[in-house]
Amino acid sequence: MICNALVVRRTAIRAVLAAALLAASAVCSPSSADRGNAGSANTVRTEPSANPTIATAPRATTTTNPYAVPAVIDVAYVNRVLAGLDAGNGDTTRLVIRTRTITQEAYDRLKAIYADPTFMQINIDGYERDIRDNFRSYKSSPGDLKSTVSRLISVRSDCVFVQVSRDYTSVGINPLAELQTQWVALTLLDRARDPKGYNPTPWAFKYDGFPPNRNQPADPCAS
Repeated sequence: MICNALVVRRTAIRAVLAAALLAASAVCSPSSADRGNAGSANTVRTEPSANPTIATAPRATTTTNPYAVPAVIDVAYVNRVLAGLDAGNGDTTRLVIRTRTITQEAYDRLKAIYADPTFMQINIDGYERDIRDNFRSYKSSPGDLKSTVSRLISVRSDCVFVQVSRDYTSVGINPLAELQTQWVALTLLDRARDPKGYNPTPWAFKYDGFPPNRNQPADPCAS
């Protein structure tokens, strides 16, 4: 069920409103995202008190797959994964701009990078608004959003929660400065969601954005 809460969802290009919070028992779990947009959601779960230090252990042995999960998940690895996911978002945006519709391929691409169907639907809704708006606030040839890890908050082999700095200058005209600080949680991708292999990484977005108060949200990996 959807919790009755209105959260502010700002895109890289303009401000819009969206309502999306999932119920988990008696508390709401974050469930908003965007396609290179700042999503927003809020939870009341308690974040673990420990704040892990960025890993300094030796890097795992190099493999032919740059996205293979290493023995130690560090900032460099998460940045590499985020770059892959940002590129996937960018490819979807360019596809929608070119076709002026949500094609089956665009749908499949979104499904491949968002673990939660509610995240994906909010993303689709955003594209539909952009289509109606004739993409007037996008650059003529938009590039990719750039997400850079500012801080590792929690790390597990199957879930990573980080604070990121986001740069939308390649995507939109006059992007909002307040979109820079955001939070991302990544969970291991269910490959059934990506049968065509659009997502080059083994990860998908579990949380993507910031809560209405702009404070750090509760850790989605703690649940």
